[in-house]
Amino acid sequence: MLIGGEPLAEPRHIFWNFVSSSAERIEQAKADWRERRFPGVPGEHELMPLPDGSV
Repeated sequence: MLIGGEPLAEPRHIFWNFVSSSAERIEQAKADWRERRFPGVPGEHELMPLPDGSV
């Protein structure tokens, strides 16, 4: 996918599959993932753990 346009005004924080303009939202997403608050993937039964360094 190629996306173009004007640069975004604020920086982006990226961790694994999470991208946000807020570092706090990234931390919340990590906690939500650990607590299994995201909907599951149909047909999958195992949770993929966060990568090392995510705690």
